[in-house]
Amino acid sequence: VSAPGSIMLLGEHAVLHGNPGIVCAVDKRLRVAAVPRTDRRVIIRSPLGDLDGYLDHTMESHTHRFVLALLARWRSRLSTGFNLTISSDFSHEVGLGSSAALTVAVAAVLRRLSGLPLRQRALLDECLSVVRQVQGQASGADLAAAIHGGVLCYRPVTGGVLALGNTLPLALYYCGYKMPTPEVIALVEAQRASLSLLYDRLFQVMGECTQQAVSAIQSGDLPQLGQCMNVYHGLLDSLGVCDNTLASMVFHLRDQGALGAKISGSGLGDCVVCLLNPGQQAPEMPAFSDMGIGVSARGVAFESETD
Repeated sequence: VSAPGSIMLLGEHAVLHGNPGIVCAVDKRLRVAAVPRTDRRVIIRSPLGDLDGYLDHTMESHTHRFVLALLARWRSRLSTGFNLTISSDFSHEVGLGSSAALTVAVAAVLRRLSGLPLRQRALLDECLSVVRQVQGQASGADLAAAIHGGVLCYRPVTGGVLALGNTLPLALYYCGYKMPTPEVIALVEAQRASLSLLYDRLFQVMGECTQQAVSAIQSGDLPQLGQCMNVYHGLLDSLGVCDNTLASMVFHLRDQGALGAKISGSGLGDCVVCLLNPGQQAPEMPAFSDMGIGVSARGVAFESETD
């Protein structure tokens, strides 16, 4: 099974407070291969480390915490153990929704091993429950992208997904470091405690900006979408999640002709995304890595099976 990585185009932080988000599946995928065994043993192999245990025994590993949380839910429904091999086109250090792609891919594997169909909404509900169990707050936007693929508007209150197409001229750049998302969220929530009414209004305006961006994508108005991205970046800055490096990257990309540029993700590191004019080459960013991403129309999928 494989699942795509993803990036947030708009909706960061506000999506955790019930507002819509725009998320894109990208053409870099995470793959999970499962081979059933004749016993109850589970062997996990991944670039981040290996784990060997048994379905009926509690296994502990921070590295494999999402996989183990899923196994704890499924062990009674699995007739045998299995060998699980995890590989990826991208590093977990650069974000791209790696935890979401992994959770979705493993959940899909477990459903197939248990003889259950791959129903998108059931998969989203289960994976969102697991991610919240493991890391606390989560909106499910990156999970929705990994499941459905393409560009989509995700509404966290209902879990609703609105497809917005499969193409956007985007470029993504990694700044060289990343603060874990739960830590950034905790910082924002701590600041919100003393200015709750103001922050709630900010989140509402972020939601309105995202909705304007949805309309721009639907009408094919790229300049308006770029303007929405620029406005949203300013709102993220007001939350205190933009540092000097990210700010310099954003303004350099705008100076190079990008229609819009903003933080992608929770902030205080990770990536900056920009919207290009059709046919425009991705601007050069000395000292920063161009991720070379494109939008992927494919969500989670079974790559191959051997009877």
